[in-house]
Amino acid sequence: MRPPHAALLLLFILAYFRGAYSSVSQSRFTSIISFGDSFADTGNLVMWADPVLPGPQPLKNLPYGETFFGRPTGRATDGRLVLDFIAEALGLPFVRPYLDKGGNFSAGVNFAVVGAPALTLTYLQGQNLTVNPPINSSLHDQLLWFQKLKPSLCKGRTRY
Repeated sequence: MRPPHAALLLLFILAYFRGAYSSVSQSRFTSIISFGDSFADTGNLVMWADPVLPGPQPLKNLPYGETFFGRPTGRATDGRLVLDFIAEALGLPFVRPYLDKGGNFSAGVNFAVVGAPALTLTYLQGQNLTVNPPINSSLHDQLLWFQKLKPSLCKGRTRY
């Protein structure tokens, strides 16, 4: 029986970060930029004014965030995400959601949105594919957000 792909990916990531991070010296990583869906969303969905999902968002209430944070966090879990453990291992703060307009993104930014597909909702519906719930944010939208924020992230840097 083959091990699941996700387990292999997680083992690879952990092995990579173990070699990249040393408590004796400073980490060579200074920030995290994240894209994705509910596995990485640190609060974008609850801050996003999506007309497709009107009404109260359950992620704004307990038990979401209860186990680790003691308050609702906008994450689709009551604890931490893999992204939170990666940030902790690198000695970086938890990654702020992009839609947190008052957020400091110097240590990274998260563009992930719960339920976001890789392809646009318009394309999927054009292929007669049903998306439930119909989240109108995709990887394409996250990459557009990144392009808008990139000049402020790279200010004063000579390399990208």
